[in-house]
Amino acid sequence: MGKWADFVVSGITKGPGLANITHVQIHEDYGTEFGKPQIVDKKTIASQIKKGKKYLTIYKKNETDWEPGEIIHTYVLNGETHIRTDNNKVEGDSLGTLPEIES
Repeated sequence: MGKWADFVVSGITKGPGLANITHVQIHEDYGTEFGKPQIVDKKTIASQIKKGKKYLTIYKKNETDWEPGEIIHTYVLNGETHIRTDNNKVEGDSLGTLPEIES
């Protein structure tokens, strides 16, 4: 498989508002496999991205295979931290079509 990123993101939890992600499900990328899922808040991810960690969305193809998605970027707009896979610097988060999970 090869290492895709420091961490991969496989799901999200939304808060109030259409484009407001509060938590994400991450897995450490070991290169040959992914670590156990952990739920972390988006500010933790944004902080780690600013420190140079690479986060990538992933999508489940079947029971054992994953497909890489897009690199996650972070920025602050009007005092609010956002995470997105595109380069739009608008109010709101967007990590593509990741499934919603219970946090």
